[in-house]
Amino acid sequence: MTAAKIIINEIKGYHRFLQAMIVLVGLGVLASAVRFIFGLGATTHLNDTYPWGLWISFDVVTAVPLAAGAFTIGVVAHVFHIKKLEPLVRPAIITGFLGYSLVCIGLLLDLGQPQRGWHTLVYWNLHSPMFEVSMCVMAYTTVLTLEFLHPVCERFGWHVPLRLLRNLEVPFAVLAASISSLHQSSLGTFFLIAVDKLHNLWYNPLLPLLFILSAIFTGLSIIIFEATLVHRYLRQPDETELLQTLTKIIPWFLGLYLVVKLYALAYLSHGPRFDRPGLTALFLLEMVGGVVVPMVIFSLKRTRTDSSLQLRAATLVLAGLILNRFNVSMFGMIQKNQEIYFPSVIESLVTLGIIAAHILFFVLISKYFPVFEHHPETVDYAIPDRFHKIEGSEEGDKTVKA
Repeated sequence: MTAAKIIINEIKGYHRFLQAMIVLVGLGVLASAVRFIFGLGATTHLNDTYPWGLWISFDVVTAVPLAAGAFTIGVVAHVFHIKKLEPLVRPAIITGFLGYSLVCIGLLLDLGQPQRGWHTLVYWNLHSPMFEVSMCVMAYTTVLTLEFLHPVCERFGWHVPLRLLRNLEVPFAVLAASISSLHQSSLGTFFLIAVDKLHNLWYNPLLPLLFILSAIFTGLSIIIFEATLVHRYLRQPDETELLQTLTKIIPWFLGLYLVVKLYALAYLSHGPRFDRPGLTALFLLEMVGGVVVPMVIFSLKRTRTDSSLQLRAATLVLAGLILNRFNVSMFGMIQKNQEIYFPSVIESLVTLGIIAAHILFFVLISKYFPVFEHHPETVDYAIPDRFHKIEGSEEGDKTVKA
């Protein structure tokens, strides 16, 4: 196949991908409209047994740690002054900004009376972890919006606000870490009230600590996952060398998480633990596949220079985190002889639309704003650099003309 045909096929594939994402977003918007018109009862499979379903389990409880890359890399690069990691900060901030913005949308969808959402700002319930999470999510989304203004100001040449924003990078990083630590751990606090409902494999008083630890290594892993895919599919620079630092940090947090988890399981969980084979299998899959195996892979010396191994280990961490959050918020709540909850079509379409919107907006923002500005050699990914004209090559002349 000639270079011209390769580039044409890749551009067609790129446009088909964007079209597919647009279709999913459109279906998600339509499903959201149906939910607001007919209400939660008519459009979801929620009930008194399952008041929280897919939208809380994935769109909130899972999506929040998946967006934790912004505050983790911000602390590493700005607070600890590891400036060589600066190229990883802005893509992580975009991911966090989109993630938290879509979390807010998911929360509005799951509220029975979304028009009263502003009541949180007026009627404070200082004893509720939901109040703390609500305030922190709003505050952190505001911080991420201000950090997102960096590429916006650069794109439109707004020099005065850009100078101010750059002077506030370190305070923003500290503020982001403080706020995120609060609400990441408070997500675990939610489930401490489910004393007699959440299975003993997951219920323990250290859930807040486990949630914040898992958010840290997940945030670092999502950066590896994102940077690798951006290089492969958006033709941005290879960051494998920069990611070496993260591959050295992640195993320590995975190991700490494993120790705390095993200690809590052995000494803080009361009652039967391995009495239900299905839940035991989910627990082992979560711990072995999502913690132990990636910890071993990240600890290998050759992983630091092998982008494929980095991607595999990061993918296992993300899959383990997703399974853990579903185990805690959904599967671990299932009682014996209880009717099983399955998301409705509307719930599924909304979640798929939110995921597609995240991907679509990230691609568009990366294309039209200076997200990778620390690499001046970066070229437009729509025309990969390997297809640029090669001097003295007749094939290259044909490619450029094409």
